[in-house]
Order: sequence, then C-alpha cells, then structure tokens
Amino acid sequence: MKKVNKFLALLAMTALFAGCNNEDPQNDGSQESGQATSYVGTMVVVQKDQTTYTQENVAVDYEITDTAGLVLTFNQVAFSPKMPVKIDMILTNVQHEESVETTSFSGDSIVPIAMGGLFPQYTVTSLSGTIQQGTMSLSMTCGGYPITFVGTVQK
Repeated sequence: MKKVNKFLALLAMTALFAGCNNEDPQNDGSQESGQATSYVGTMVVVQKDQTTYTQENVAVDYEITDTAGLVLTFNQVAFSPKMPVKIDMILTNVQHEESVETTSFSGDSIVPIAMGGLFPQYTVTSLSGTIQQGTMSLSMTCGGYPITFVGTVQK
C-alpha cells in the first residue's frame, strides 16, 4: 500500500510540473510576470586605473516578478580579468516604466545578490537603462566601478 501511495504522489507531482510551462515562443521582449527575457551582448567595466575590461557574450535576464518587482540577473560575469571565477549577480526591485515602444528602468543604492548573499560593498548606484526594438542598453556604477552593457534579445 505504501508503494502505491508513493507512486500516486510521484505521478501527481509529475503531472503538476509537466503542466507548468514558462516558454515564450514569440519572445519579442515584451514581459509578463514571471517570464524572463534574456539579452546577450557586451559588458564593459572601467577599472581603477581607468583601463577597461570587456566581456563579450554576457547574458542579462530581465524579469518582472510578483515578489521582487523587476529583477536583472547578470549571468556568469567577471568584473575584472583578475576575478578567479565568474558569478551571477542579481539586482531586485529595480524601478521600471513600460510604454508601447520603450521600457526604461533605473535604480540607486541597490545591494546586489551574488554567491548566495548580499554584497553591500558593491552597491549599485546610478542604474539607468532602456529596452527598445529588442536592444537593452544600461549603465551603472557597481562598488565604484562604472559599467555599461548593450545586448540584443535572444529568441
């Protein structure tokens, strides 16, 4: 009897997860709550010595959630050639405004989340960005380091 109950519970969970589908076959950059749109492009970080560190093929996810508002996730990024590993950095509760043709977003004093915790020493200031015609452009200062990103929506 226990095996039958476990089997039925497993079957119910499988049906539940199979019914959840977050795919967006017409990914045009428009947003619905809980659906991320990924933009891939170039991130440039100005170093303390005023040289620049450029990372190509950076993916930034843009997602509107019910609990954290607009969330920007920088996937597998390095901010310096000396960083030993690439990390995911998450910015939550970013202010945003959407119109028919343009989405704009901004923020100041946003403490990023990375490696499972908060990183107040890299607080993001002067965040400003737009999404227009499938292109995301943003600039911000992260812990005193100016950063820019330009990427196109991935379909």
